Amino acid sequence: MNMAKNDFDENIKILDQYKMVLDESAIVSKTNTKGIITYANDAFCAISGYSREELIGQPHNIGRHPDNPKELFKDLWKTIKSGKVWKQTFKNRTKDGKDYYVKSVIAPIFDDEGNIIEYISARNDVTELVKQEEIIQRQLKDPLTGLKNRTALYNDLEKGGVEITLMLLNIDRFSTVNDYFGYEIGDSLLKVFAQHLLDTTGHDYLYRISGDEFAIICVGRMFDDALRDQMIEHINKLENFKYNVAGHDISINITSGVAHATYSDVYNLAHMAFKEAKERQAKLIFFNDNTALTEKTRNNIWMINKIKSAIEEDRIVPYFQGIVDTSTRQIVKYEALIRLVESNGTVLSPFWFLEHAKKSKLYDKLTRIMIQKTFDVFEKNNYEFSLNLTVQDIVSDETREFLYQILESSPAANRLVFEIVESEGIVNYEVVVEFIHTVKGFGCKIAIDDFGTGYSNFSYLSKLDVDYIKIDGSLIKNINQDEDHLFTVESILFFAHRKGIKTIAEFVEDEAIFGKMVELGIDYSQGYLFSTPKPTI
Repeated sequence: MNMAKNDFDENIKILDQYKMVLDESAIVSKTNTKGIITYANDAFCAISGYSREELIGQPHNIGRHPDNPKELFKDLWKTIKSGKVWKQTFKNRTKDGKDYYVKSVIAPIFDDEGNIIEYISARNDVTELVKQEEIIQRQLKDPLTGLKNRTALYNDLEKGGVEITLMLLNIDRFSTVNDYFGYEIGDSLLKVFAQHLLDTTGHDYLYRISGDEFAIICVGRMFDDALRDQMIEHINKLENFKYNVAGHDISINITSGVAHATYSDVYNLAHMAFKEAKERQAKLIFFNDNTALTEKTRNNIWMINKIKSAIEEDRIVPYFQGIVDTSTRQIVKYEALIRLVESNGTVLSPFWFLEHAKKSKLYDKLTRIMIQKTFDVFEKNNYEFSLNLTVQDIVSDETREFLYQILESSPAANRLVFEIVESEGIVNYEVVVEFIHTVKGFGCKIAIDDFGTGYSNFSYLSKLDVDYIKIDGSLIKNINQDEDHLFTVESILFFAHRKGIKTIAEFVEDEAIFGKMVELGIDYSQGYLFSTPKPTI
């Protein structure tokens, strides 16, 4: 008898330890068979905001969020009443109305005869994980149409299999819709078009990749005449549809390019077919080895293949051009400039290949190579150095994270100047401002490159908290012959001095130009007079 009692007491102790471990590691509650709470641990009280007294005796749906579908809880009760364990992640609501997410396991408890006597629920708070996933999904979705975006397209292409078919579509002369009807009507048309595209194709793999450009991945289909005919039919339906937006009947025309290839090549080839269709003013071009291509398109393919080979064979390299202190003529910093070295040793400037890379999936790779190789050089000296970034680089999540990881660990981070290319225009201020704030936390500085022409805008310089203005070389090289250029440079200098921003003159190629830089009081000068770009410093 004593032995049996000892065994019983020992089992109770073990069960108490199990309960303690569960209570310490999870949100735990128990209910009777009608769902009335009979037990709630401290974690449940803490996350829900209810006291234990407020919870016990209440239905377990006291914290249920109204966003959850009724079918979810029908499935819950059906499962646990049948004696099975139910697992799901869902949203709950705290006492004061805040949302939280739990990953829940609910199991029935049986008596000796196999009857269900109560239910126990063990949950983990996964609110942060769910919110992070929601952020990621928002980054992969076009906010206007609800379709996936360009980043999602690239991600899906990476996991798309050996060979897939990609169709790129463009609404012809869409800018005229915005000009004539206004941007609100233009946005509404894009939403209607996206929905009709979804209805017409029935594809889950639909993307809005830029303003008026869309993409379709055809999964599990042979690239045959039937698929070609179907794509032509899709375009005809899209063009013949009556688009009525805010009482306006709007007709559209479509240009499309299609390619069937390996996932690594298909976007580039579809884009080539699309550009070919634009060149020929054709409705649709299918790319294959027998496609008659214009010289321009053939050159695009040739250069993209050249870039891919250079990446694979480690022939993308930084060259460095010195920047002098105008008052001393001494090199005090360097700018890193991308170069592509051909297999025969010929060195190509970005003029020949960078735009091709931007139109393909290769551009981000070039940026990351330049970042890594430039840091490898300047971690071995004490010079300040600069890297060029485009807005495309800054809005790329992958490039930003790659850069932040290097900045966190590199001793050269506080000597880096980011030259943001001003000629592209800076429209996404929020992302750019956040990026600048983050990198300045690592001690980096900011320069606006190519300032003075194109998209130049004095108002955003203050918003972006820049340290340097690099005056566009087209203004500098003719400054002694063109009074308008001189006036523009003087205006930039007046603004910069008032704001405490340092100035750098580009294209300083002779002593006459340099003399003018000294006269104007420009802080730094850069050009062939002092240094040509070289592979070493």
